Amino acid sequence: MSLSKKVGIAGVVLVALVLAFVFGGRWATRGFFYPRPGTLPLPVSQTTDELLARLQAVLERRAPHVSLSLQPGISDTRIRELEIQGKFQLSEELRAMYRWHNGMTTNGSGELIPMALFWPLDRVVEERNGLRAQVESGTPAQRAAFNTFAGHTKPWVSVFPDGAGDGYYFDPERNSFFHHFAEVGSYHWFPSFRNFLAGVIECYESSAIVATNGTNGLTLEEDFDKTETIWNRFGAGNY
Repeated sequence: MSLSKKVGIAGVVLVALVLAFVFGGRWATRGFFYPRPGTLPLPVSQTTDELLARLQAVLERRAPHVSLSLQPGISDTRIRELEIQGKFQLSEELRAMYRWHNGMTTNGSGELIPMALFWPLDRVVEERNGLRAQVESGTPAQRAAFNTFAGHTKPWVSVFPDGAGDGYYFDPERNSFFHHFAEVGSYHWFPSFRNFLAGVIECYESSAIVATNGTNGLTLEEDFDKTETIWNRFGAGNY
């Protein structure tokens, strides 16, 4: 694409943002940065516990280093305590996951799948509260800018971050689980967290994701063409 075209596109986007803010305010900018999903596939029929049991088995076979890094699960009581600390409420599907395993240890890559770190729920709460404190300590202008361009992210719970500001999120306000890549504004929504789990299982079972020996031990590698096909069957995106 030529430079003049890129400048033209950037200008159109800037004008659209200004007009959205002037005429629509908060709700218009929220709709621009955080659209609602279109048509999604049906939720899978298996229960969360059934899918987690299948995931455990496939990890033990296909990616034992991931399986061995999984930490013990936590009780419903502890989950509720952390929800209160983080000022959010998880879906029952996500609570089932933390009862299954509460994240992964840090002595490995910490990835459940490539570019998706499985943090313990207490760290999720810590990071979330830290970001909230950082925003609240900013200047009025900084807080206003955040609320305009990123205020829609306030309710989000970072379930599987990539370590660089993107990843898989749960929005308690929409009861929605999705992947977000902020740099290009892309979203991939799932009709339920169970669909995500079913997709992860198929990625491993079909060798779309494989464990390989690297210089630092076992790592995960991804065939992006295969995983894209799988994710598009279990969810839908706006890219």
